[in-house]
Amino acid sequence: MSTSNKVPILMYHSISDSKNSLSLSVDKFYNQMNFMKKKGYNTINLNEINQNDKNKFIITFDDGYEDVLINALPILKKFDFKATCFFVTDYLNLHNIWDQHKNDFILLKTMSKIQVDEWLKNGMTIGSHTSSHKNLQKININEKISQISRSKNFFKEEFNIDVKFFSYPYGSYDNETVKIIKKYYEFAVTTKRSRYIKDKFNEYLLPRVPVNKNDSLVKFFLKIKTPYEDIKYKND
Repeated sequence: MSTSNKVPILMYHSISDSKNSLSLSVDKFYNQMNFMKKKGYNTINLNEINQNDKNKFIITFDDGYEDVLINALPILKKFDFKATCFFVTDYLNLHNIWDQHKNDFILLKTMSKIQVDEWLKNGMTIGSHTSSHKNLQKININEKISQISRSKNFFKEEFNIDVKFFSYPYGSYDNETVKIIKKYYEFAVTTKRSRYIKDKFNEYLLPRVPVNKNDSLVKFFLKIKTPYEDIKYKND
């Protein structure tokens, strides 16, 4: 195995005091970012993941919630951190209706095009989370291509940006899906749990470290600085 540095790719969704299971409180997010700054960490983007510099980490947000702009962005700017937000392009300025089958479903507002532009103007990065958040393992190849390509085309048409980053909805993919992703994107993140280790993971199946609403700062430390995620979930 490579002895290169292990890079935690943090996975967040909503940053708010909502009771939604995917929402991390604003205070906890602040404390986590403050912790990373005090430990000498700096953020990089996915395309910089094979740098040899120590103490690098990546911040990602799935779904593109409005509260990420309102609550997380000021904190990111305070600590001079950058982050990538993955958007569901058909549902900008709407809500997370793809989660409505969940027993604990709570409505969350997504960013509008104007807010996406504000995210970009503040030095942040965007990625695709498909056009309508469908499970890519459960649809045919034509639907897969549509879900994967339409979201990329949207950002090219609306923002003149060639989006290079992708996040699999629900963390679900198959070999057919990965082949399509390789045609449209350069990096893709999963929900497989581990810090990134060069030569162990490829750029289209990058693992992440999920940050959960009940995680204490001690557990956050374990996920970032120790093999906790690498070993505990190595067979996932």
